[in-house]
Amino acid sequence: MSSTFRMAAAASLVAWGTAVGAVVAQPSAAASWQKSTNDGIYSKAQADGAKAQFEKICAECHPFSDAEKKKPKDIALGGETFFQTWTGRSVGEMVTTIALTMPNDGSAVVSQEEALNLVAFILQKNGYPAGAMPLDKAAGSTLIEKPKK
Repeated sequence: MSSTFRMAAAASLVAWGTAVGAVVAQPSAAASWQKSTNDGIYSKAQADGAKAQFEKICAECHPFSDAEKKKPKDIALGGETFFQTWTGRSVGEMVTTIALTMPNDGSAVVSQEEALNLVAFILQKNGYPAGAMPLDKAAGSTLIEKPKK
């Protein structure tokens, strides 16, 4: 290969790498607007409707504050414990965790729809705003953030 060809190829690679780097460093307008739990992703009716189910299968091990724990291994679903665990993760991950692993004593089976409802209740209890539509599978990529006050 001639040195001219090599220089032209190297220059092309550098230009291509710079262009790709610029695109990666600056997300598109669509990507920069990521829904979060502050965007009203569940309905009040959905969250209210899940309260009885939460009380029946979750409340024994999952209070909403560390102060309400009955046993040291209980995991609070509210306050700083909740925010440290879930901030930056997706709603879908929380739904999947509930559907696949809760309750961890095997005393019940939680369907994906029930898990969606339970997540709506958990969000409500943590001060996130309700919206017009119930939480559904399409909201799975929604990021969990601290609620805006």
